[in-house]
Amino acid sequence: MSNEPSRSVQQANTLRSLALSISRIDSMRSAEAGQALRSRMTTITPLEAPSHSQRTSPVVRTISGDSDKERYVPEFLRLRNALERDVLLQCNCSDALIDFAKSRCSAEDKCVSSYLIDQGFLDASVFYWGISGKMNIRYAADGSLSAIAPISNKLKPFETEGILFVPALDLNQKVVFAAAPLGHQLEAFERALGYFDEATSKIVVVTPEYQKALTVTTASSNALAQDDLSMSAVHRFMPSQRKLLTVSPIFFLGTIGFAFDVFYWALFILLTLSLGAIGLLRIASFFTYSDKQDFAVPELENWPHYTILVPLYKESAICRQLVDALDALDYPKEALDVIFLVEQDDELTQKNLRKLLRKSMRMIILPPGKPQTKPRALSVGLAATKGEFVTVFDAEDRPEPQQLKKAICQFALEGHDVACLQAALSIDHAKDGWLVRQFAFEYAALFDVFLPFLSRKNLLLPLGGTSNHFRVSALRKVGGWDPFNVTEDADLAVRFARQGFRTRTLNSSTYEEAPLTLKAWLHQRTRWHKGWIQTLAVHLRNPRLTYKQLGATNFALLLLTFFGGMLCLWAAPLTALMFAEVLWGVHQTGLQAFDAFSIYALFCFLFGLGGTVVTVLQGSAKRGFRPRGWEIASIPLYWVLGCIASYKALFEFIVKPHYWRKTEHGIVRHRGKIKDAEGV
Repeated sequence: MSNEPSRSVQQANTLRSLALSISRIDSMRSAEAGQALRSRMTTITPLEAPSHSQRTSPVVRTISGDSDKERYVPEFLRLRNALERDVLLQCNCSDALIDFAKSRCSAEDKCVSSYLIDQGFLDASVFYWGISGKMNIRYAADGSLSAIAPISNKLKPFETEGILFVPALDLNQKVVFAAAPLGHQLEAFERALGYFDEATSKIVVVTPEYQKALTVTTASSNALAQDDLSMSAVHRFMPSQRKLLTVSPIFFLGTIGFAFDVFYWALFILLTLSLGAIGLLRIASFFTYSDKQDFAVPELENWPHYTILVPLYKESAICRQLVDALDALDYPKEALDVIFLVEQDDELTQKNLRKLLRKSMRMIILPPGKPQTKPRALSVGLAATKGEFVTVFDAEDRPEPQQLKKAICQFALEGHDVACLQAALSIDHAKDGWLVRQFAFEYAALFDVFLPFLSRKNLLLPLGGTSNHFRVSALRKVGGWDPFNVTEDADLAVRFARQGFRTRTLNSSTYEEAPLTLKAWLHQRTRWHKGWIQTLAVHLRNPRLTYKQLGATNFALLLLTFFGGMLCLWAAPLTALMFAEVLWGVHQTGLQAFDAFSIYALFCFLFGLGGTVVTVLQGSAKRGFRPRGWEIASIPLYWVLGCIASYKALFEFIVKPHYWRKTEHGIVRHRGKIKDAEGV
């Protein structure tokens, strides 16, 4: 006991020094993001390379005289800006306004049209519509194009004559290249159009802001697939996997036909081992459970910059609750950047959110494109992230006020190989029926008992889809989120472990809303299970490499968590049939029906069920749920629902692997109050 005060002082000093040292300059992060986007572009050398003077913007020189300075503009510069002036006149800008803009912007070396747009004299869409008319090419209004994904080698953004061309899809799903030349680039743009010949019809003019949105969305959505195709779920299987799957049915049918008993018992043993091993881990987590507070949050004058990403789709009903919950976070607003990522076709959410935005909050509208998934939105948000730390919250989340500060403190105490902290998720309306209560029990067992056990043992820790806090540098190093994996959190956890990063749990809670109806529950669980299948397929493309990177223990845990868990669900009908057979045998012959295999199977089943029950009881005690006896006894029925979702997931994995089943939020009328952060 005598060492506790000194230890607390030492921790406080460590937190004060380290929490300040991990902040980064925002401009550096912005530069890194820009370089990352540039690295994904290919450069096309023009047919006639222009001189350096032709590529740069017009420079107005001032020549000193004896008495005063007079401005001298060379003739070639005046001719060079003729196109810009013609377009401005076509847009009903008077000569006086153009001359005024030229006199005001020359010192800053800006083109006239940019100055007029920035100052509100001219609308950007009007100017670029005028360019399209002057150049006789199409104008694409904001929102009329879709980002391309997956991107092919022939459809990469490219740059020529200093002008960027970004591939996109028009309303007819035809490939076009979007350009947004500045006013002083119009002569160069006219030359560039000559390089395309008959392909000029594929060039469209867009506003610079819209082109930026298309560029970031396209580059972010395809980043992981371009960097390492084998790590992305863009394809269900790689060629080597497809060959194996082609042979598998023949082997499977042959085994059933010629050695059915061997196949039957092999599957039976694999199934019971999986269930028993999962039960053993859960029992171990129960006996090593600890709920002590690791540290108290110190008072710091300066906190590092923190970005919060909130992907939204069809969430207009919950906007006010969400904004209030994020505004209640105990973190300096000047160091906070809350980014709401909203799909372009979700106009109602955009409208409601705009009225509620507060200090440190902004909204990014995502151009349409496929796949339309949460990780696609997060990938775009990562490109806009400033600072060193980022977290993800869902629409229905209500995090504890000090969660960000706790995350900063724990990052400061941990080594730099700790890339992610997972906060606990808890259901705050656990009185809304049997299904919601089972969901709440499941979350309590997972986030309050089992995941902390994996964290303490430094084992592979599957992430939840929200309230995970990242070091941005580590997140970018592993490629960010995979837009094609519908359970992006599980996949990201495995990639962190394969790259040598560690994941820890954070002693802080985020309160969530559980699905109220069986239909909504099945939709959500189907998406989760489909993502687990995707994750397993991706990381077993090269099992030897995965084993080498993860190590024996984590590789075994990967197989147990994803393959073993799904196998137990898929085999639930077989399990029920086998137990019915045993019970019928007991009814007919008494205890003589229990042979060695029957006893073994019963033991493994009870072991797995027992592991679930003890963790449910432990987690529920922490959350104050107090499950009743019949609710505990009905846990196997909850597993049956999971079995149904697992078969739906397998079907969807085959026919529409990237389809995102939306979970409806904002339909719960009464949700519990957030408990005090220090008392949970």
